[in-house]
Amino acid sequence: MQFVAPIAQDPTYHDFANTGAWWGVPNFWNVFTNLALVIAGAVGLRSIYSQRTLRSALGETLFFVGLLLTGFGSAYYHYAPDNQTLLWDRLPMTVAFMALYVALLGHCFDRQLAQRFLPLALLTGAASVLYWSYSESRGAGDLRYYAVVQFLPMLLIPTLLLRWPPKALRVSYLWSMLLLYLAAKLCEYFDDTLAGHLPFLLTGHALKHLFSGAAGFVFVGARSHAQISPQE
Repeated sequence: MQFVAPIAQDPTYHDFANTGAWWGVPNFWNVFTNLALVIAGAVGLRSIYSQRTLRSALGETLFFVGLLLTGFGSAYYHYAPDNQTLLWDRLPMTVAFMALYVALLGHCFDRQLAQRFLPLALLTGAASVLYWSYSESRGAGDLRYYAVVQFLPMLLIPTLLLRWPPKALRVSYLWSMLLLYLAAKLCEYFDDTLAGHLPFLLTGHALKHLFSGAAGFVFVGARSHAQISPQE
């Protein structure tokens, strides 16, 4: 990415198809559908707590924390979309991306080594968003490093699943999770196009939140029979 010119935030990014207000909430569906992320994160944390695997599944725990916080951050952003509120959408999102990737590295290779790598991964994710926000405030926005944090893990995870499939997780569920993430990104891209073909005045971006929440639920299922000892 060092050889790519800085990528500024497209000012039209905040122009979503859904602008309708219900019950005094602007952009209602884009705000309300983030409940799917909040619930998925809460259910995931509940499953980890019930399995007593908090210490041995730190990456998974932080993934669900990031998912839950992304729901709140995204709702806040969509309530009043601009670059300032977008920071609070993207910051917890990097926690989810990095934590998921490191958790899978641990399942595929060495759990203890992956957990030692986790703080650096989380700091890298947060730094990419903070750098973008700072660069925007200076009038020279740069999304390059955030793009790496968001997309590189999702490109590398299929390689992990194909070459070093984790024995403790349901791999078919992980593939389903990736497909749901892809569906979410497609819905985001075709926000305006889908808006005229969905019931209840839903839009593509609102569907993105629902698919992302569904991906979180699928990960709960992927690890529901994970062979993780609480004393590991």
